[in-house]
Amino acid sequence: MSIKPSLIIANKQLDTTIPYVIVYNTKSILSRIAHNYYKKPSHKLEIIATTGTDGKTTTSTIIQSLFNLYTECAYIGTNGFKTKYYEIPTLFTTPKPTYLHKYLLRCLNDKIPFVSLEASSQGINEHRLDDVRITSAVFTNLTHEHLDYHGTLDSYFNCKLQVFKRLPETGFAIINLDQEEYANKIMSETKAKIITYGTHPKAMFRFETIKTSFEQTTFTLVTPNKTYKNVKMNLFGDYNVYNVVAALAVIYAYGFDLDLAVKKLRALDPIEGRMVMIDTYEGFKVIIDFAHTPNALQSLLSNIRRVNPNGRLILVFGSAGERDPTKRPFMGQIADKWCDKLFITNEDPKSEDPIDIIEDIYEGIQNPFKTEIILDRKEAIKKAIHFADPNDIVVITGKGNENIQQFKDYNITHNDIAISMETLNLRPRLFRFI
Repeated sequence: MSIKPSLIIANKQLDTTIPYVIVYNTKSILSRIAHNYYKKPSHKLEIIATTGTDGKTTTSTIIQSLFNLYTECAYIGTNGFKTKYYEIPTLFTTPKPTYLHKYLLRCLNDKIPFVSLEASSQGINEHRLDDVRITSAVFTNLTHEHLDYHGTLDSYFNCKLQVFKRLPETGFAIINLDQEEYANKIMSETKAKIITYGTHPKAMFRFETIKTSFEQTTFTLVTPNKTYKNVKMNLFGDYNVYNVVAALAVIYAYGFDLDLAVKKLRALDPIEGRMVMIDTYEGFKVIIDFAHTPNALQSLLSNIRRVNPNGRLILVFGSAGERDPTKRPFMGQIADKWCDKLFITNEDPKSEDPIDIIEDIYEGIQNPFKTEIILDRKEAIKKAIHFADPNDIVVITGKGNENIQQFKDYNITHNDIAISMETLNLRPRLFRFI
């Protein structure tokens, strides 16, 4: 049985007998409708939005984990809507308003006072956050991504800047000062209290002396009140120090005991789809990571190379279709620089010709003789793992823990982690997660 609408909201005239209202932007109106329908839940919550090119999911997840040491905090982002007691998958990094305000109302009803929210540029631009009262925000970084959508880096940044312009005077803007140009613009535009972090000598939360291994990362942290030496965290890489310190700055902003949060860093929960490491007991490792931007790939591969300078670095990667094609040569250039063997494969080609995507990647590769093109991603992963010798590292990037691969007219079930485990099982050899 079909249900006829009693009122249509449209942005143009319609040929219909059903009453309708013409508005300038239907997406903006949808946000207002959801906000009112669910009784304005964001006005009664402390919502911390994390925005930036890379690090949103990791930083938002760590914020939730650390807040749960003192109170209750929910997470809404790429990896779902999560609280201590339940988990719901989400279709978008920043959900559409009808879902987002529903999730916020559930937090309110469950007496969860804090929400750690990922704010994507598309979510901001498409008005999903128009009627969400964000009280504090984190800026992680801004690098080459989404230029197919935004056109220019300036447009991309100005989209993210909107979050900080809307912050109340009582809120906090936590800003990566190592991106000084963008940081200065944010600081000049926000009314919120400013807390900076990074390696910059003027950062309020400054970190230095980073040492990383596959098991843990250590660093020194200088805060406004105290210096923490030999801080240990169970996440890999100097890029994750940025994510962790941003989260610690949020804890500090809200007046919680920073000592307890620093201790928690030794035992953070793994971030889904990020730096999933399988030790094969054969002397080589397999690493699956979501890295899909030039900056993320550069950070991941350079850190792995420093930790494992003598073994070969074997990479399985591609680039998604219908996404910023200008980044693809940079991805190829970075892969060529750091890796000894490249298996270029499909990521999510969607409506694009996979060969066109690979040709874009190839523009950045100087040494094509170390590359193989295997369009079937499952076969590429198998080939890379069988190619590995002791002391090698096989890195598989782009999809993390995603379960679907998207093509023009269909999707297939695919998970990089599951395929890797299956391949290792068939060798057959022992393996374990680190």
